[in-house]
Amino acid sequence: MKPCLKLATTFSLAVLVTACAAGPAHDAQPARIAEQPKPVVLDRSLYSKDASGSLTENQLQEILSKPIDLQFPARVGVVPLAKAFDPEEPVSIRTRSTAARDFAKVLTGSPQLSHVSDISTELPKPGGIEGLRVLAARYRLRYLLLYSERFEDDTHLNGWAWLYPTLIGMFIAPGVTVESHGLAQVDLLDVRTGTILFSVVEPIHVASNQLMIGAARAHVDRQVSEASLAAGRLAKRVSAQTNALVAFADAATAAEPPTVTRVLPAPIAQQLH
Repeated sequence: MKPCLKLATTFSLAVLVTACAAGPAHDAQPARIAEQPKPVVLDRSLYSKDASGSLTENQLQEILSKPIDLQFPARVGVVPLAKAFDPEEPVSIRTRSTAARDFAKVLTGSPQLSHVSDISTELPKPGGIEGLRVLAARYRLRYLLLYSERFEDDTHLNGWAWLYPTLIGMFIAPGVTVESHGLAQVDLLDVRTGTILFSVVEPIHVASNQLMIGAARAHVDRQVSEASLAAGRLAKRVSAQTNALVAFADAATAAEPPTVTRVLPAPIAQQLH
């Protein structure tokens, strides 16, 4: 009996020691994860509040050395602009229609955009990027998509114009080539930090032979038609760019515990002292 009792006692002590040693090791991994410091993200705009949006050298370095957080899926607003980044200039009904009908509508259903809202630039606001941030605050939006388009006119006479001296040729000969080169542009603005996360540009080209009478109206109609098609292509590219941005942030933080907030790394790595 005594040898058996001694053996049982020795075995019990060994199990107890093993269990005590294994306990801290089992809890060490969560403890190490909990101790990892979260990155200090850029949480406000450092740009000056005037239209210039200037920075000091220290502010510029701070922006480049800090990551920012991405919060997608998110509500976004589509802002039609007569001029890129300028909310003060009046926007034509044509541009507003293109932004709402051909761009925003196509974005609806994008996996990273939980809600797409049209934005009115007629609300009171200052100019520049700060004016856009004020607009976003009124709509309680973290992100804005800034839609703008512009054309450079290259209309000229073609070979049919040789019939114009006959007078009748002015009414039957398509002697005017209405042509223009343009761009439709969308910029994703992070309202919290005043950062442009990406810009997407879609080229537009318009060219057709027209009668001299009514050529200007025909030119505008062609621009509207081509801008409408370009806006649809832009919407698909914006959706793809947003997905790529989120994927990049996910890959950069793959070693971290999964969270709702993503972190976009700083463009300049911090040096260890």
